[in-house]
Amino acid sequence: MSEQNYSDPLKMWKQMYDVNEKYWGKMMNDHVHKEEFSEWMGSVLDFNLFCKKMMNDQSKTFLEASNIASKEDIANVASLVINLESKVDTLEDQLYLNTQPELDVTALKKELDIVALKRDLTKVKAETKSIHQQVSELKSSMSNIEQLLKQLTTTTTKQ
Repeated sequence: MSEQNYSDPLKMWKQMYDVNEKYWGKMMNDHVHKEEFSEWMGSVLDFNLFCKKMMNDQSKTFLEASNIASKEDIANVASLVINLESKVDTLEDQLYLNTQPELDVTALKKELDIVALKRDLTKVKAETKSIHQQVSELKSSMSNIEQLLKQLTTTTTKQ
């Protein structure tokens, strides 16, 4: 028979911990492998997905009501800017490739319509600035929403 040393409380605590860990580990492992647990986890996941969808829908409604740009709006403006830059790059390439000694400046101005391009670029810059401002407002709104959600989560967990 093994002699136990009762004068070492840490050794006794470790033995008690090992016995409890084996028991609870086996019990939890058996519980997790049951069909009921899987069904319960599925329902929890479904509920979480439902909550996420509701949050997305509410956020979209809030953004529309607040007249704040959404991700899609920002992506559309970015696409317009990229297309405009591409057109300007193409025009620049055409200018550099044009090696004719006599360049018809008036025809080139008409073709490029520089004034229209500058006007369009100014509009895009203004829209981009507006979108940046709206994104900043959205970030602060989302921060407030996150704080409210944290408070709501805290109060629901306390109940």
